[in-house]
Amino acid sequence: MSKQNTKLHVNPRSTGIVSANTYEKHTQKINLMPEALELTRCRDLSIRTKHVNVVELVDFNETTNRLTTRRVDAQELFLKVWNSTYFLGRLKGHHLSEPDTLRARIIELGSWLKKYHLSSIEESTEGASGRSLEADFHKKIKDIRRNRLIPETKLARIEKKFGKDFSNLSQPSYLNLNGAFPCRVHGDFTIYNILIDHQNDLHILDFGDTRISGNFEDLARFYSGLWAISRTNRSRFKLLSDLPERFLNAYGVSHEITETPYFRCNLAFNFLTHLAAQNYMKELLSWNSNREMSLITKAGLEWIYEQI
Repeated sequence: MSKQNTKLHVNPRSTGIVSANTYEKHTQKINLMPEALELTRCRDLSIRTKHVNVVELVDFNETTNRLTTRRVDAQELFLKVWNSTYFLGRLKGHHLSEPDTLRARIIELGSWLKKYHLSSIEESTEGASGRSLEADFHKKIKDIRRNRLIPETKLARIEKKFGKDFSNLSQPSYLNLNGAFPCRVHGDFTIYNILIDHQNDLHILDFGDTRISGNFEDLARFYSGLWAISRTNRSRFKLLSDLPERFLNAYGVSHEITETPYFRCNLAFNFLTHLAAQNYMKELLSWNSNREMSLITKAGLEWIYEQI
């Protein structure tokens, strides 16, 4: 494979090699077998909608922990939205040629996600809950405290405010009482892990965190990112502000679920995750990218501070 035909992608968890036809991911941090199995399951069950599908698995080498998928000639959905909706991006020539189509695809993600979740209900174990999120929340708080990303007085109030709801995740009935159910989740269902191609079709990738948990984890993860992005400037608010609710409606739930304790603690966790991730990635991002990403982080933290 010549250097001219390959490109190396690096992030804190994995390294990816992009060639003309494939994307090869390898890492020593996590086992990629669950992701390979989930891509296979989605393919075999044809979990797709008209314009949304998962990336195609080509091969998985268990010995070397290398996962190969079919390369999609596309860009991140996030970049498609972001680059065309801020001043510097427009100066560089980025623009949205079909904003109504883009909006329709984002809404359709709700329909795809519901189909994905319903495909694994029978797989869910008896008494399954979302309790894994509780440990992740306290780990996130510890990381934020260690790096002094939030003043201690505010962080302690955040921990107290949401800690009780996270502790309730261990109750088997908690998901049902909050209108949720256990299923196989993507685990990192964000706008950053979705590609959009030249036909405006969407491709879901990065199932590295797939597991059995509460369905609101995926639902709130995408909702929270979309909501925060829409609050970063006027152009994005005009384009996106109604889409978080429309996304929920396409999934089959009303906006009222955002007021349930389970959904709200997921929102808090996601906003804190964005803060921690930006700090973790700051050396890999340009000055301008860090500045732009901080706008999303700021919107999420403002929501959290309003709750405490």
